[in-house]
Amino acid sequence: SKSLLWVRSIDSITAQPLYGTEEALYPFWSPDNRFIGFFAAGKLKKIEISSGTVQTLCGAPTPRGATWSRNGVIVFGPSPNNQLFQVPVAGGVPVPVTKLDPSRQEASHRWPHFLPDGRHFLFTVVGGPQSQGIYVTSLDGGETRRLLNIPNSVAAYAPPGYLLFRRESTLMAQAFDADKLQLSGEPFPVAEQVGFDLGTFQTFFSVSQTGLLAYSSNTGGKTQLTWTDRSGKEVGLVGQPGNYIRPSLSPDGKRIVVDGSDLQGNRDVWLFDLTSGNPTRFTFDPAQELFAVWSPDGSRIVFASDRQGPRNLYQRSATGAGKEELLLKTDLNAYASDWSDDGRFIVYGVTDPKTNVDVWVLPLFGDQKPFPFLQTEANERGARFSQDVRWIAYISDESGISQVYVQSFPASGGKWQVSTNGGYYVHWRRDGKELFYVSTDNKMMAVDVKGEGPTFEVGAPKALFDLRVPSFNNPQAQFEVTADGQKFLIPNTFGENTSVPITVVLNWPTDLKR
Repeated sequence: SKSLLWVRSIDSITAQPLYGTEEALYPFWSPDNRFIGFFAAGKLKKIEISSGTVQTLCGAPTPRGATWSRNGVIVFGPSPNNQLFQVPVAGGVPVPVTKLDPSRQEASHRWPHFLPDGRHFLFTVVGGPQSQGIYVTSLDGGETRRLLNIPNSVAAYAPPGYLLFRRESTLMAQAFDADKLQLSGEPFPVAEQVGFDLGTFQTFFSVSQTGLLAYSSNTGGKTQLTWTDRSGKEVGLVGQPGNYIRPSLSPDGKRIVVDGSDLQGNRDVWLFDLTSGNPTRFTFDPAQELFAVWSPDGSRIVFASDRQGPRNLYQRSATGAGKEELLLKTDLNAYASDWSDDGRFIVYGVTDPKTNVDVWVLPLFGDQKPFPFLQTEANERGARFSQDVRWIAYISDESGISQVYVQSFPASGGKWQVSTNGGYYVHWRRDGKELFYVSTDNKMMAVDVKGEGPTFEVGAPKALFDLRVPSFNNPQAQFEVTADGQKFLIPNTFGENTSVPITVVLNWPTDLKR
């Protein structure tokens, strides 16, 4: 069953489904309440509530929030470009409206929110301590100013003059002059245990122009690392629930490495021993450490960190002994996605302002000079080597929707599309005879492939089971698979079987007594 958007009047107990919004993400209202904008299938769309007419506005491969101006513009975050774009509400070609500053450790701009003038908007900067926080800027490229230095939060404006934002799991408010763009006074709590998504930092609250506040709680973004067989049946758990995503299995199958986060959203690399299920922290720097990958002999782990500004690649002994070593320094944000079985190459993603997300290769021999493998205006990411290091599987949105492709390595022009209806997070079976990926309707897919000869052969994709994660393009949907392709390790949402109520507060400012 596919998820849908539903609408319900505050003074009614019945809700109506909005057909045509299957698998919709991050809905947002038009200022006149006639339309709802949303993301689905790699696109930014809108639906007219009265008629049910759906219109596609533009591509948006990995969304991170949107906001609709009274001046006929939508600003949205189509990560992995990592900056914010604007597009007319009638649709068209998106134009950048913010620009990352890698020298200030800025990694991503997301979760925009228009102020009442329809020109200025708030947004979140994800990055190092010197850049993280809530910012305000304008459509006409005016001054960009940091309002709040808090990590991985999301803010919204609420009349008669407040900013609402999350600090850890508490929803806070602070007086804000929307004309002067200035905060004043001290922040104060409005609601406790407000939910948020640990992979994207979306916070589960919304506030209206009429004094209504709605929010829901959750388990603080906790996940449970879960073993699943090919039918989707749960066959084991790893450790206790925690804030873990992106599992990667060691070559001997005895340990996993994951991204772990605290309540502030700070990421570190953690190791799990699969025999005991006990976690061990692997990185300790206050910067963000994430995207960990094993060396083929299991002796080392490479990971990305923004401790020197842009995200660079580091490596360290998998025992935790010895110092971390800078492996790749770049002016652009980089993250490793795989290490070839012969130990000779690391394939990694780079975010380039000119060409979006590209795939590069770092040789670990000779002059060790990196070279681009895929460098186009499309977003290419998540590249993985076949075991014989003859092929690279990867994701690209060159067609307007993210699909799985395979190319020969070294590149010789040979290229094959593997997925048919969209795909994310590709993995090889160890023997190279099967590929796995997540489809845009949130299913685990398997495809028989043959790569022994001079050409690559692709079978028909088949669905194995439905994933129990928020959405196909959420980092939580990044899975691991055993060498024989029989078991999958997935960071399932913890406590998802109990539905979370939405709390609505009427005239929330009148409760302040300030």
